[in-house]
Amino acid sequence: MPRLLVVEAGAQPPISNDPVEDWVRPPVSRDDLEARVAVLQNRFDSNRVPTIDSTGTLSFGHHSITVSATQTELMRLLVDRFGDVVHRTEFEQCFALRTLKLNRNSLDLHIMRLRRRLLPIELSIRTVWGRGYMLENAVLAEAAPVTNPPRDHAHV
Repeated sequence: MPRLLVVEAGAQPPISNDPVEDWVRPPVSRDDLEARVAVLQNRFDSNRVPTIDSTGTLSFGHHSITVSATQTELMRLLVDRFGDVVHRTEFEQCFALRTLKLNRNSLDLHIMRLRRRLLPIELSIRTVWGRGYMLENAVLAEAAPVTNPPRDHAHV
């Protein structure tokens, strides 16, 4: 949880390595206070990581959804590597030990269905062309300035 501490005049300021903790001394203007709170909230939002439990409940921030058993296995890989590419072969290897086989078309279908399920919890799956998929914070991805992305990255 982000924290903004108010430190009395003359007291030692706290020393913290926590990126979602900051401090101010009174009197502090409303504009300065709101700016500090906004910075802390942005740091907090960018440090959030999704979780998925054994029952298929996927949580991110204050939101959660349930996904199918197959989607749970796919999401485990994406959650474990949040913000990094999970190669197609890794998805296939995950299912190679099971009776369910994943081919390119079935993987694409599962990813399409997952994308729809993720909309309410502010997560998105980005296709990294020729490589695989990446799970990311949809709000931060949307808010990022548009620049010339690497040639093998694109939103689908």
